[in-house]
Amino acid sequence: MKKLITLLLLALLAGCAKEPPFDPVEKFKDAEEKMQKFKYEEARKAYQEIQEKAPDRSYDADIMLRIADTYYGEEKYSEALVEYQAFINFHPVHRDASYAQYQVGMCSYQELTTIDRDPAITRSALREFQNLLAKYPASPYEEEAKKYIAICKDRLAEYELYVGRFYYKKEAFPAAVGRLEKLMKEYPGYPVEKDALYYTGLSYQEWSEAEVSGDDALEKNREKVAAEKKGQKAMALQNFEMLVAKYPDMTNKVSSHIKKLRTP
Repeated sequence: MKKLITLLLLALLAGCAKEPPFDPVEKFKDAEEKMQKFKYEEARKAYQEIQEKAPDRSYDADIMLRIADTYYGEEKYSEALVEYQAFINFHPVHRDASYAQYQVGMCSYQELTTIDRDPAITRSALREFQNLLAKYPASPYEEEAKKYIAICKDRLAEYELYVGRFYYKKEAFPAAVGRLEKLMKEYPGYPVEKDALYYTGLSYQEWSEAEVSGDDALEKNREKVAAEKKGQKAMALQNFEMLVAKYPDMTNKVSSHIKKLRTP
């Protein structure tokens, strides 16, 4: 009898100690409160617990987006980008899809460094902001996206100028010209255009004045070399004249170059 009573008591105690059923709604509210207090890691664990214990909500749009936001709040941009992209993949027409696309662009943008570094991350940010305009026209993030597109293009133009100047300083004039002319073709009218014209003119001029060697120095090639140098001088003059026409404040800086190039 005592044994039976003991077993009944143990069963009663076990029943009392049993955890209440998991409530995903309450857990979501708890996670939201943690988000409001910027406790991102705790909030993320709560959201992930919902995904684990309520399988029907594993790909719930709100939860997926909040998890991405926790990473972004912690400045873990690589992880955030993966989560925002996953959201877009699962919910491409959701009301918050344009926000997620905007955040994909921002994840790359937040990792931009100095102009002299590899521009791949800048190109990635530019591409994602452009995707936002293409995929979600007239979204609430359109104006912001356009602003960041302009910034990214400015940075890419500045990078091309940086590389062009690098080649110029190394006296690799053909490479400098190629880079600078590419810059002016792809980014016409951008703030760096003034410097691009200036260094293109200098590169052509100094290229025309450089000593020739190897096969180009042979007697049979002298006419060819002379024609090339004449063309380089003409291109130098053209760039300097265009520079002065567009930016009169550069007149004094390049007047001596123009005078020299115009002298037969």
